[in-house]
Amino acid sequence: MRFSIFWVMFLSLLRDRGALISSFVMPATVFIIFAVIFSGTTGGSISVKVSIFDELNTIQSKRFTNVLFQQDGIRRISQPSATQETVRRLVAQGIADVGILIRQGEEAADPPPFQIIADPSREISVLIFEGALRSAYGRAFPEFNLETIARTIEKDIFPFSREQKIRLDQTLETMRNSETVETDSGSGSQEPQLQRVNVVGDPDVQTGITYYAGAVAILFLLFSSVNGAMSLLEEKELGLLDRLATGPGGTRIIVDGKMLFLVIQGFIQVTIIFLVAWLAFDIDLPGNLGPWSLITLVCSFSSSGLALAFTLLCSTKQQAQTTANIVILVISAIGGSMVPRFLMPEWIQTLGWLTPNTWALEAYGAIFWRGDTIDAIALPCAILFAVGIAGLLCAYSLAGQTRIKSG
Repeated sequence: MRFSIFWVMFLSLLRDRGALISSFVMPATVFIIFAVIFSGTTGGSISVKVSIFDELNTIQSKRFTNVLFQQDGIRRISQPSATQETVRRLVAQGIADVGILIRQGEEAADPPPFQIIADPSREISVLIFEGALRSAYGRAFPEFNLETIARTIEKDIFPFSREQKIRLDQTLETMRNSETVETDSGSGSQEPQLQRVNVVGDPDVQTGITYYAGAVAILFLLFSSVNGAMSLLEEKELGLLDRLATGPGGTRIIVDGKMLFLVIQGFIQVTIIFLVAWLAFDIDLPGNLGPWSLITLVCSFSSSGLALAFTLLCSTKQQAQTTANIVILVISAIGGSMVPRFLMPEWIQTLGWLTPNTWALEAYGAIFWRGDTIDAIALPCAILFAVGIAGLLCAYSLAGQTRIKSG
């Protein structure tokens, strides 16, 4: 008897392709995605994309630039016409993780001061870059360290003779005019002059709060939409779908009603999340109420359309529930709802554009973090709306096919 029960369950699993995929393929897929993401974030292999403007354009500044971008994990992005405004714009738009301006010192012989252009939501990248800059500085400007040590010796220990001063000046001049530097020239004792400027974000708002408000919102929108759409499968199993479809409008009326409920439910759900973010963490929800309402509406519409289409593709409620949980986790991981996208490998960031999570995060980030105009959210909103329409049309077709088969 025990073996018979086992055999029945085994045959049921073999015949249910969705259950087979959910049980044995999807878990390995989820593992691979998270392994790739977290091996990059914890293994020290984060690639920091840097935009640079060299105001000096001297031998010394070029030497520093070469040393800086020879370091692992520091990647210079291409920019045909670099200016200060270009650097700030690329960081503000998220194209570059951090920017740097090499400025003119007070004296021509002084070390060049650096202005770091930062986005506080990418603090990890900024800290990694600062460390790389300090390391490159000591290697690229050994003459400044030598001069500092020489001045200290002359002031506190013994004065140099005239011949010694001449030889020191000649050595320093040779080092300044050198276009290359030895890789083992030392880490340097003199600290670079750093000035940090944040180009986006409200300094009174905690870093990352706005990001994760949108990330959590779209994640739970997908979960709640799928859970709500599963009522279609319950009605199908009980035969209610066939009875309701015989009325005026057929299955489209049923799908439209489900869609309306899911959109309103999702809008309220996201509203609660952002109300908490506003009241507890000072996110400027009232000041961005119009654009936020539009983004939230299209996000809810998109997730609802996808949920209805996905649910009707499944044969049973159990299959839909198991598969949906894994699929939502996968697209949310790739789309940035669990790990900030700038920490991911480049190919996963590119893959993220196929998920609604990425477009939702782009839209929310544009108004709450980067302070862009409403024009900046036009493309994300249009894509999310198109996804919702495609899902709705697919749901119409699948519901009609279900009606024909059962009839």
